[in-house]
This record gives sequence, structure tokens and C-alpha cells, in this order.
Amino acid sequence: MAKVENDYRLVLFEAPADPRGVRDLMAGVTGIHPTDAMQWVARAPGVWPRPLAEGEVRELLDGLYELGVPAEAHRLDLLPALSPARTIHDAAVLPQGLRVKGLRGEPTHWVPWEKVELVAAGRVAAEDEYRDVSPPPIVQAVVTGLNALLRRPMAHRRRQRAMRIVKEPAFEAIVVRKDPRISFRVVAHKMNYSALGERLLPSAAANFPILLADLCAHAQWAFLADSTLDVLGGRPAEFSSSQALLDYAQHRLLWSWYRRDRDAAAAEGP
Repeated sequence: MAKVENDYRLVLFEAPADPRGVRDLMAGVTGIHPTDAMQWVARAPGVWPRPLAEGEVRELLDGLYELGVPAEAHRLDLLPALSPARTIHDAAVLPQGLRVKGLRGEPTHWVPWEKVELVAAGRVAAEDEYRDVSPPPIVQAVVTGLNALLRRPMAHRRRQRAMRIVKEPAFEAIVVRKDPRISFRVVAHKMNYSALGERLLPSAAANFPILLADLCAHAQWAFLADSTLDVLGGRPAEFSSSQALLDYAQHRLLWSWYRRDRDAAAAEGP
């Protein structure tokens, strides 16, 4: 008996109008429990987390077509891999392309504008930081001196306490180039904005939208994700983590391919 290879991933591009119908379809084809299927359907659009066999994705795509849900499947080896994204710290928007420098100012990447394929930006929640807190040294010295003066036994040192440091969400952007495909990660507070020149503002949060607007204005061939337009419009989309933004960027890249192929097929006619 031939071995069945689970080497496909299913992608849904819109939230289904009939979630129960999609739930029943997913459960019936994959054997997953309906409750687990419904939990994923509730988070759609997105990429189905489990690899599937070719026969399963064909059946699923036929069923989704009947339910009016735009979807497609990709082989695992052809799925665009954006992770790990390369975090950059110094970039300049030039007339011919995006110039990226290294930590020592050395040129590391040059991206012509026609090679920029996608820009996805948003505001990413930062995990709170916990720091150990101990009494100042002078307090420890005074306590030790009093104990010696009064001839009291040394008390056990108080256990260090952890202080919670709340961090504010930070702007991030994923810039994807093609041929070869490389994803760059821009973190607002980790960027050098000196290339903005006279437009440079005091805070990273204020400089980030300026840099993003310049990038989007020059990358005329790139697909701009809805979250990017939200940031430029002053209504930034929120993401739970940097990985969530990267997953979103991958999904939007797949959507841009799907829309391009669909529009090309419609232009050709029957």
C-alpha cells in the first residue's frame, strides 16, 4: 500500500459566512473533532495548522468552493517561508531602492523597489519584564552592623523579589523582497532614523510612520497589507506578538498571489 504524504497546507482567505458548514466540512474530511474545527474556523482567515494529503485538500477545496469561501492549497516546500525575519537597525529610502546598513554602518542589503513584494505593519504587544529587586547595599550594611552591635544572630537574607516592568506596545513592520525572498523586520525603537534628515522627530514612535510612509510611497509594486494602511491612517492594528505579525504577513502574501492569479484569469475570460 502506497504511503500517503501529508505535504499540503490549506489557506482560507476570508471568514466563512457559514462557519458551521465549514466546521462540518473540516471535521468530516480530516477527522478532527468538531469543537477543535470550530475553534479554528472562528479564527479564520488563516492557514490550517495541520499538513494535509493531496486527496484531502482537493475534497476540502471543492467543499469550500460550494460554500463560497475563497481558499487554496500550497505544497509545504512551495509555501513562502518568512521566518526568521532579519531585524534591521539602519535603513534609508532612496529613489532607486531600500538601502540597509549593518551595526557598524557597512552596507548589507540593497533592495530595488520592484523587488519589494509586501509591506505589513502593526503595533505589537510587548511581554512584561520581571527584574530581581534587592535592598540597596547601604541597607544591608546597616543591618549587619546593628546585628553585630547588639550581638544578635545574623538574620537570613530576605528573598529577592521580582518587580514587574510593564512595557508599551511597539510598532513593527515586515518588508518582504523577492528573487531571492528575504523578510526584513523593522522594530520602531531599534531603528536609526538619521536618514530622515530634517524631518527627524524626537521619538521612535513618531519617526516610524514617516519611514513607513516613505517606504510605501516608493514601493509601488508591493502589496500593502490592510494593517499597514491602518498604521498610516493612525489606526494601528494590534498583534499579540512579533510571530503573529509574521504569520499575518505570510497570509497576506499568499492572498496577494491568489488575487493576482484570480484577476489574471478573469481578464483572460472563458
